[in-house]
Amino acid sequence: MTSKIWGGRFSAGPSAIMEEINASVGFDQRLAKQDLRGSRAHCAMLVKAGLISKEDGEAIQGGLARIEKDVADGNFVFKLALEDVHMNIEARLTDLIGAQAGRLHMARSRNDQVATDFRLWVRAAVDNIEEQLLKIQSALIDKAEAHVDTVMPGFTHLQAAQVVTFGHHLLAYVEMFGRDRGRFSDARRRLNECPLGAGALAGTSFPIDRQQTAKKLDFD
Repeated sequence: MTSKIWGGRFSAGPSAIMEEINASVGFDQRLAKQDLRGSRAHCAMLVKAGLISKEDGEAIQGGLARIEKDVADGNFVFKLALEDVHMNIEARLTDLIGAQAGRLHMARSRNDQVATDFRLWVRAAVDNIEEQLLKIQSALIDKAEAHVDTVMPGFTHLQAAQVVTFGHHLLAYVEMFGRDRGRFSDARRRLNECPLGAGALAGTSFPIDRQQTAKKLDFD
């Protein structure tokens, strides 16, 4: 049991089926890029605030860079026994640089990491959707311009009601997708706040600079 990061005083591990139930790395490994970005920003803040030495910061950043490359290249091995993406990265960083890896978690809890990773991932997903919606709108506008004189019936209550053009009909979908973009924009604005600094619950006594970390991660 001592091999478990959270092992503590437990003398035996959980059953095999409980390990499978408890492990989330099968799906949260998609947060690896965001977890690494958050760790790099947090490390930079710790160095600037004088909470860890420049040497420790350089070692941590170097280790995280190596892990980033492995993840990007598809060479990072996620282990079920380490349960989640955070512990997998933490364990690998420890393998690479030793005890210095532990200093990365000063003034930061796992709750901080989860909340930050999730917001970074969702923000990136929203930005990708925005890009795709713009492409759809552009394609519809091009098609609408090509059919500005193409006549078709407009329907209401399943009955032909007015004469319209196919181009006009397509522009209705441009407006619908514009509405969707507005909703995603609202969601992005609400989620784009940095949760780092909350700690396990109610903050930390370390003199951290939340604004620096938020700026580094492009939070509002």
